[in-house]
Amino acid sequence: MNLPWMKRSGSATLWLAEGSVPHFREMVELGREIVRALCDYVGPDEVARRFADPFWLTSLSCVLGFEWNTSGQTTITLKAIKQALAGTEVPVRVLGGKGSEMRTAQLEAARVLSEIGVEDVGELRRVSRLTCAVDEAALQDSYNIYFHAAIVSESGKWSIVNQGMNTENLTARRYHWSSEVGATVQEPHTEIVSDRVEQVVLDMTSRQSTETRKTIIEMLSDTPPSRINEDLAQAKALMKKQCLLDRGPSMDVERLPQHLMPPRKLDEETLRAVKNVRKFEELLTMSGVGPATVRGLAYVACLIYGSKASWKDPVKYAYAYGTKSGRPYYVDRKAMIESADVLREALMRARMGEGEKITVLRRLAAFIDEVGSEQPQNH
Repeated sequence: MNLPWMKRSGSATLWLAEGSVPHFREMVELGREIVRALCDYVGPDEVARRFADPFWLTSLSCVLGFEWNTSGQTTITLKAIKQALAGTEVPVRVLGGKGSEMRTAQLEAARVLSEIGVEDVGELRRVSRLTCAVDEAALQDSYNIYFHAAIVSESGKWSIVNQGMNTENLTARRYHWSSEVGATVQEPHTEIVSDRVEQVVLDMTSRQSTETRKTIIEMLSDTPPSRINEDLAQAKALMKKQCLLDRGPSMDVERLPQHLMPPRKLDEETLRAVKNVRKFEELLTMSGVGPATVRGLAYVACLIYGSKASWKDPVKYAYAYGTKSGRPYYVDRKAMIESADVLREALMRARMGEGEKITVLRRLAAFIDEVGSEQPQNH
């Protein structure tokens, strides 16, 4: 699944939070001055790029007063930055939002981005659709996408931040994409920060799933929909008798989590509509194709045609420290300190009172101290 212009750059897992934020207006005002100062200091393209870094967003949230590491770190912070930049001369914009506002990333693109001189929004709309489709259907890790935002600079550079919810364990996982970090969607993470590693995940973005992606496209082209459903029924019968491919004897398929159970049947009208699709990324954005369709096709490809796929959560490392709530949250301390240094310089340049500067710099210093105070000795 090769896309020459995009790659997912990282993810973070956060605890779901409820309730209002009493200082939201202050977050908006402070966020505007921080982003304005950052644009002067590192340039708008670099500002947009930094939102693709999960550590950067954590640091920014801390500076804005979001001191607990919860799902609101994503949704509230980006909502505040979106409001802060709307209609200003700052050459960066935020599109999208939570729930029904996710779709506005595409709908409002032309109007909002014209304010900063971005005229061609076709690629951004395509990126918006595809990143949501990949995080929802290609990487099936039990987190359903409910938040989607695009951060765009005046030259068209962008980052995407998606967030998914796992309603069973009350956590949210964040996914970051960037136009700057690579040339392929295959194995897209340069860093993953998570407090959970899911036991079984269908990762169709993995290098190990290359064969299955190709098999699915060939199968759709060459096999009648009715036959694909017959193969799915046969695959489900096989699943009752053997272990999941590539997981070994300890991973009994009957213990698959609910979100990875095979669909009862694939919609044959949808299968006919995607018959001529030539690329896996194109399949993901077709109408009617969602997690169940991709999952069903993957089981047929693996169990009937013998292709290989990845069933591992693509988490690469995790550094733990305690949070205000006592729950673990994993970070790369070196990356956090680098982000803090840039923020600290921007804060010194920002148009705000000295008292306010001292307050936010103390927040940042306290956060970095917390990061370093409970690092594990070995990991």
